[in-house]
Amino acid sequence: MRNNTPGETIPRHRLMQRAQRRLRAHTLIEAMFASFLALACALIFSATIPVANLTRGKADNMNAATSLAQKMIERVRHDGYPNASNAQFVVNGLADSSALSSTATYGCGPAGEQALEFTNVDSGLVDSPAKVLPGGKGYIYATQTGIDMRQVTVVVAWKEKSVTKSVRLTTLVANL
Repeated sequence: MRNNTPGETIPRHRLMQRAQRRLRAHTLIEAMFASFLALACALIFSATIPVANLTRGKADNMNAATSLAQKMIERVRHDGYPNASNAQFVVNGLADSSALSSTATYGCGPAGEQALEFTNVDSGLVDSPAKVLPGGKGYIYATQTGIDMRQVTVVVAWKEKSVTKSVRLTTLVANL
């Protein structure tokens, strides 16, 4: 190209050619950068979906276990003080059998804690932990804390990737 002398004008088509050359190079770089950003966003999005699903599943299990324990506690409260004993839990259909089992063997209680199991109890008011939770088990027991006072403890446990999770609720039932 020749140099322009002062006062000489550059033809319009030459200016347009220079501008188009510059625009073409920027457009290619911008397109590559936009493609890179879109790919990065897609990778981040695809990496978060499995984590979100796993977390949602854990929250669903915790909600189901808490609901089961609350239903059992409410059922015991409704039945009243005379029915808040281990023997009456079996009679009223709140326990699978009268045999006590250790909560520690399933990993949801301290050593020596004995309770009645309600894993397969399924009534209109209380659902079965075995049906609602993965590897679900339920335990219930009552202890006399005073002359007219019993403490009822409900433990609902389940397995998440071979780790035992549990919910424990306790209530007091008085002889009024």
